[in-house]
Amino acid sequence: MSTATRLTLPMPRLGETMDQGTIAQWLVRPGDAFDRGDDLLELETDKTVVDYPALGSGRLIEILAEPGDLVAVGAPIAVIETDDAWHGLEEEAPTSEPSATEPAPPPAASGNPSARPATDKVRATPKARRLARQRGLDVAGLVGSGRRGRVEAHDMPAARSPVAPASRAGLGDLMLIHGLGGMGSNWNAVRAALADRPVKVTAPDLPGHGTSASDSPGIDDLIAWVVKQLDASDAALHLVGHSLGAHVAVLAAAQRPAKVAALTLLAPAGCGADINGRFVTGMAAATTPGELRHLLRIVGPQAAALPDAAVASMAKGNERGLLTRLASELARGDNQRVDTIAELAELPPTIPVRAVFGAADMIVPRDHIFNMPPRVACHVVRTGHMPHWDAPRLIADLISGV
Repeated sequence: MSTATRLTLPMPRLGETMDQGTIAQWLVRPGDAFDRGDDLLELETDKTVVDYPALGSGRLIEILAEPGDLVAVGAPIAVIETDDAWHGLEEEAPTSEPSATEPAPPPAASGNPSARPATDKVRATPKARRLARQRGLDVAGLVGSGRRGRVEAHDMPAARSPVAPASRAGLGDLMLIHGLGGMGSNWNAVRAALADRPVKVTAPDLPGHGTSASDSPGIDDLIAWVVKQLDASDAALHLVGHSLGAHVAVLAAAQRPAKVAALTLLAPAGCGADINGRFVTGMAAATTPGELRHLLRIVGPQAAALPDAAVASMAKGNERGLLTRLASELARGDNQRVDTIAELAELPPTIPVRAVFGAADMIVPRDHIFNMPPRVACHVVRTGHMPHWDAPRLIADLISGV
């Protein structure tokens, strides 16, 4: 019989402005075993519903917050047993692991008031809160028809007044930076979702991509190019980068921190040792639509559904060989050759950073979320490698802090 450590699982902070969250549902039950990366429960915030993955293997012992409970960040929501190190969790006491014949410990009633529904704040779904903001309504004045009086989307009356511009203050002008083999048009769906918001959005083709006539670039060339855009801007920009573009955004911010208002990183490269190297080298070397079609199926459903003309154009562009150097600098085999984490940790605290990982990403593992510095607000969303294609409105809301 081995010994296991009993730990208290707290309500995590899933965004820089989050101070509480709602338990949507538990995906494991008391007594169930789980492995590192398994989803333990679904959490609901004002912005989205996300899965909470396990930081190690173990067993769920006790649930301290039930579905529908509104819980403060840091308050206990469950007790687990594990042999692994879960950094930042409070150790209860060593205990003997129960044998397979022992019954699982029954859930106990929690005496922690932080794990009970909050009575001083109105309960509402993310969609209801979003509609309230759009219609100039105060959810505190609405009667909810949902569980425990939660305000649902259908409880929203018609709009009373337009949303005041101040409610969207701080969004900042956006620069959207695509990844390896991409182009500025990859962001069209996100730009459309942001069209009703008072913000200027640019989504350029990086050197060696799209309509750019640049010679074969290296990663340092991409960083230098973004730095030039920052220098030319009158105001600090909110940089949004995808995959390799996220790495480029972070290193550009490290060089010009005063010119960067915020960072949003989608499936960021350089945040863990492993990567799907076959995809990286394949995207750089593919010169036929057939080769690209197989790779695009790995990216996600939207990429797999690209029109034939678009895929043929990508293949023709690869004949120039401009991506080969970038691919070799990004990865060797299945190992990443760039490091984003060190630069992230050194950025000034005045630059808020948000990272988004796809739960079904087959290129950048979602487990890289565990490597992110504590200052980074992390989200796991139900998408593949390109969240801005699979869930553009959700990504637009995360970018703008709605």
